[in-house]
Amino acid sequence: MISSVTVTYNPDIACLRNQLQSLVGQVDCCIIVDNGSLNIVEIEGLHKEFSFDLIKLEKNFGLAYAQNVGINHAIETKGADYLLLLDQDSILEPKFISNLLSVYQQNNVGILGASFYDPNSGEIYPGTSYNGPFISRVPVQEFSEVTFVIASGSFFSSDVFKKVGGMEEQLFVDYIDVEWSLRAKSMGFAVAMTNKAKMAHTIGDARLKILGRTISVHSALRRYYLVRNSFFMIRLPYVPAGYKIREMFLNVLRAIISICTNKNKKHICKMILAGLRDGLKNQYGEYASKR
Repeated sequence: MISSVTVTYNPDIACLRNQLQSLVGQVDCCIIVDNGSLNIVEIEGLHKEFSFDLIKLEKNFGLAYAQNVGINHAIETKGADYLLLLDQDSILEPKFISNLLSVYQQNNVGILGASFYDPNSGEIYPGTSYNGPFISRVPVQEFSEVTFVIASGSFFSSDVFKKVGGMEEQLFVDYIDVEWSLRAKSMGFAVAMTNKAKMAHTIGDARLKILGRTISVHSALRRYYLVRNSFFMIRLPYVPAGYKIREMFLNVLRAIISICTNKNKKHICKMILAGLRDGLKNQYGEYASKR
């Protein structure tokens, strides 16, 4: 029994409809956990078009919390043997699930990520592999081991989830998939990607090219979480030292780029400093402006 879990937060309804359409005939159960969306009425309208379980949270409790709610519902209520996590903008290609399941069962893997591409540019994202503080972009083959996979398109068994444990809710958003992948690897599970299952997916609010490198551009609030949660990652014993060194260096660089490219420089500086403050003080969860 295979179940998908999608977390929504003020989603683009047309895009979400496309996702639901792409899931028809591919999964046994589709679960949507809504994190207090303002357009919940429109999501309920989709509920009338498609057969899925809709779990409505009264407010935004964060991505990790909502993922755990959906995964536990799939396992405990639906009896799911395998789970697929999706973001609200991810669109699956035909035979996506069957191909993922085939590769998953043929290889000794704990978490299997799909191959994904930017729907606007057509750019195919590579896998990520760390060697100390250095990173390698891995062209995704039928089975390519990587350091971590992004949440959307990640496929795993209920047994793996029970052994690794739930998503880290203190992070709220950002680094959740990286932390979970590294935790799984520390427990002996392989983490890999496959090009046998492809989907459209966009990373970040926008993409920007600097010195020949393409980077993701995030909102000021997301930059807060990225800065703050990097401190959480640095403190974890199972996160490799090379990854920690790279994160410390790149967070400074990313913050500088954010300030240079953001029109409201005062606000982005305020959020970056708030992320530094809360990260140093070990304060996590939802952003609180009055801390």
